Amino acid sequence: MCEQHGKVVPASVVDHVIPHRGDAKLFWSRSNWQPLCETHHNSTKQKQERTGGVIGSDLDGRPLDPNHPWNRA
Repeated sequence: MCEQHGKVVPASVVDHVIPHRGDAKLFWSRSNWQPLCETHHNSTKQKQERTGGVIGSDLDGRPLDPNHPWNRA
């Protein structure tokens, strides 16, 4: 997530790619883990989960969400 925004910072949080929502098996599944910085985990990732879309833009200002109208052919 940081890399998509042109930043490289140390990860400080283990994020669940697929929200576990209390499912212990999904919570402990290492294949469902990804490293994130605390800032992106606590803001951008949470907003993504609430809205269902990819938040942010690339260095050229294009939306990262492939379903955004600007990215539709």
